[in-house]
Amino acid sequence: MRPDHRDPIRVLLIDCRPLVLRGLHDLINARKPQMEVSGQASTYTNALDLADQLRPNVIFFSFFPDALNPLEVVAGLTRSAEMKVLVLKGLYEAVPVAQAIEAGARGVVLAEDPTESIIRAIIKVHHRDSGSDRAWAGGLSGYASIGHVPTQCNLEQAKQARLTLREKELIRAIVGDPSAKYISIAGRLGISEHTVHNHLSNIYQKLDLINRIDLLMYALKHGLTHNEEPPESTWVELD
Repeated sequence: MRPDHRDPIRVLLIDCRPLVLRGLHDLINARKPQMEVSGQASTYTNALDLADQLRPNVIFFSFFPDALNPLEVVAGLTRSAEMKVLVLKGLYEAVPVAQAIEAGARGVVLAEDPTESIIRAIIKVHHRDSGSDRAWAGGLSGYASIGHVPTQCNLEQAKQARLTLREKELIRAIVGDPSAKYISIAGRLGISEHTVHNHLSNIYQKLDLINRIDLLMYALKHGLTHNEEPPESTWVELD
């Protein structure tokens, strides 16, 4: 029997911090019936057991000290195509993002992201085509080993053609300083933080991305870090 398309997205939370678990739990369950928390685990052993029992659609996965290797746990969780892992990462946390993607994770969510971005990430990764994910992960694996991935396809070129010069300039600013706060980037480009967020929202939509880390990896993979055209003279805000 095929599942009803109105069934909620079932989410499993894996984190050793009670406050993080509580925050994600309340955020996701506030979106019922669209999505709901089906379980939560504070150890990797418990996480594997719960995933096997509950068969969630999306798994929020945090890296933390544990007896099990987190990358091996990600690989174990993603053996089933129906379970998609989203890595939860703090902006300044040292997390092996590329290796996590290679192990099977479908994306990365920043803990500092707005709540609406986190909700969109859950929906997007739940519906994202698994074939595209495998191709993206393969490219990222290459980037991790050689520093870049010389891979282009007509679909991606079409997406990139929709970017404005200003959007490309913003991408280069983010890649140039991945840990910079948005207000700092705005000051450097001579625009408001609100305008930065508006441009980023347009970029995410055009490139079919989730968040800032997704954008960073995409830009590195597809060579959006270089000036391909002369920049416009200035950034101008229209109120």
